[in-house]
Amino acid sequence: MAQEEAVKAPSARTDQIADKVRWARGVLWRGKGLLLAVLLLLLVPTFVYLQQVRPQFTAGAEILIEAPDGADTLLDRNSLGRARLSDASILTESQVLASTPLVRRVIEKLQLAQDPEFNARLRKPTGFDQTIQWLNPVSWLPEEWRASTADQANLSPDARAEVEQARITGVFLSRLTVRPQRRSFVIEVTFVSESREKATRIVNTLAELYVLDRLEAGFDETRRITSWLGERLEGLRRDVSAAEAAAEAYRAANGLRRTNERQGTISDQQLTELNSRLVLGRADMAQKQARLEQVRALARGRGNVETAYDVLQSPLIQRLREQEVSLQREMSEALKTYGDRHPRLIALRADVQEMHARIAQEIEKIAASIANELEVSATGVRTLERSIGDLRRVSDSAGGAEIRLRELERDADTSRQLYESFLARFKRDAEQERIQRANARVLSPATVPTAPSYPRKPSILIGVFLLALALGTGLLFLLEKLDRAVRSSDEAEDLTGLPVFAAIPLRRQKGDQTIEDEVVQRPRSALADAFRTLRTGLVLSADSVADAKVVMITSSVPEEGKSFTALSLARLFAKSGEKVLLIDGDLHRPRLHQSLKLAGEIGLIQVLGMGVPFDQTVVRDNVGELDFLPAGKAPAAQQAEMFNDQAMPKLLTELRERYDRIILDAPPALAVADTRLLGCMADRVLYMIRWNKTPRDAVRAGIKLLRESRAPLVGVALSKVDPRKHARYGYGDYGQHYGRYGAYYAD
Repeated sequence: MAQEEAVKAPSARTDQIADKVRWARGVLWRGKGLLLAVLLLLLVPTFVYLQQVRPQFTAGAEILIEAPDGADTLLDRNSLGRARLSDASILTESQVLASTPLVRRVIEKLQLAQDPEFNARLRKPTGFDQTIQWLNPVSWLPEEWRASTADQANLSPDARAEVEQARITGVFLSRLTVRPQRRSFVIEVTFVSESREKATRIVNTLAELYVLDRLEAGFDETRRITSWLGERLEGLRRDVSAAEAAAEAYRAANGLRRTNERQGTISDQQLTELNSRLVLGRADMAQKQARLEQVRALARGRGNVETAYDVLQSPLIQRLREQEVSLQREMSEALKTYGDRHPRLIALRADVQEMHARIAQEIEKIAASIANELEVSATGVRTLERSIGDLRRVSDSAGGAEIRLRELERDADTSRQLYESFLARFKRDAEQERIQRANARVLSPATVPTAPSYPRKPSILIGVFLLALALGTGLLFLLEKLDRAVRSSDEAEDLTGLPVFAAIPLRRQKGDQTIEDEVVQRPRSALADAFRTLRTGLVLSADSVADAKVVMITSSVPEEGKSFTALSLARLFAKSGEKVLLIDGDLHRPRLHQSLKLAGEIGLIQVLGMGVPFDQTVVRDNVGELDFLPAGKAPAAQQAEMFNDQAMPKLLTELRERYDRIILDAPPALAVADTRLLGCMADRVLYMIRWNKTPRDAVRAGIKLLRESRAPLVGVALSKVDPRKHARYGYGDYGQHYGRYGAYYAD
């Protein structure tokens, strides 16, 4: 079971998608006329406009902004710091390109003030321009409201010329576009004109004048800086001379002469030299102290003679060491031959001990020599320390004077550096004034455009076509959603939840032929077949004839064809051999007696309210071979309460015994309450919906009322269906194929 449901779910979704696609296709097909009208409404004026509008050509050039050369020595910055370009710099140059003074120079050079394209006073309006001007609501205003003519008349000639020039400049700027390219130092300049040569000439002239303006600006800046530097250098030269003279005078007065420009004073040099010698002396003394400690350790027998450098360097000790080794060897050999107390061994041990004593004496002598050297070094160090102390006292006494001297020297150095910087800048700017270079150049000059930039007719027409198609499609779906009429069997079933038994085609009367008689007179017509389909649906919806003996036909509002349906359906039942009674239950607006061409003065009202026998009111329809009970006529107050008592149910109970089928034509469900009362008395209730006319809200409300009154609703029938429109609209139900069934409906 679960597997079957899983298989059915995708199939259901596919069917839903297919239904939506068919619905959308049907909406587009039904509204193709409106869609075509929207397309023509937008495309035709667009095409006319494109034929009348003047073509515009766009020429463009690219200008490269470069960093300035050289360094600003006045601010002590290198070229990288000064010459770095930023986005703000590029945007600034873009504003310069579109500035009013530069634009006016272009206008003056090319004499654009005499060009009708820029001067509207020289332009002759075309018929299209006059039409557009006439359609402009502003042109309908009085002259004194549209422009300040009186104010311009009071202006001086110079002011009027300035206003005219501002107007031309505004037109020029409206056609000019200056756009910096992202992540680069390139500025793109474009201009739009009616002439391709003119657009190219204007862009190239603007780029040329911009580069020239940057060059002239550099010349002016250099001249201003050079003039200011010349004045400033003379004052700086006097400041340097005064500072250096003050420093030299103070040095001479305080005895702070230097040996040369890069060294300090004499006392400072002597102190430095003595400090160096003191460091060397202390190091030498420490070395000798270490040697002395090592030799003394050997003398006390705590060290190894072979590790002492001073001992090993003594030739005598070396010979004694050799003799000691020789004696040790002889003693070792004698020990192997003689006994421990042998005189030879005793003599050898005595010689070894004597040798040790002599080595110890020599070590003591070496220690004494090192001690003497250490004392000499200590004496030298003490002497150096006394000399350094004396020099420090002299240097400390001159410290205050040295601080003041250094201050004067710093002032002199600062003045000298500033003077040298100004002097270098002065010489450089003097050279640059003769050789100046602009910080911009034309990277790509403008070329003559090959095609107009506006209007792009194919693109505009395609865009307008797509826009019109989108608007038309949206309008169609909007109207489809706003239109509440029922146009197909599927819509009727979704709206009511009831099956649609038949779609009854619309028939118009031709000549003397009566439409009500067509079911009997033309049994093979489409109308007759539709009613047979309706009769079949009613019969099959009941388990037996008794279950559908009393059939009530109603609708939401008047003029939905329920009376015509009741008459035609009753005649079909009668023609099939049943004994049929047709009752006109619409007491307020009876119509059936007119279709049957009867008087209808006496009928259901008299039977229910006045006690007139049924047999005296019923009439015979010879065309359909059925009995007909008219509604009758009575005062309105008597009609209102006709179905509230038990007379009508009692009458229907009696008639069920006499007739095989009773067709009851009831009033509209939304008009009066009689329909809900009659619905409870019927076996089957057929609800009529007029095709492409009855609002969905009305159908929904009528069905709701009948269901609340527990009327046995069995199905729905669409009435007055136009076969041609239905087939052309493509709603997808069987009614759209009536045109293909012509062979079946022929007489």
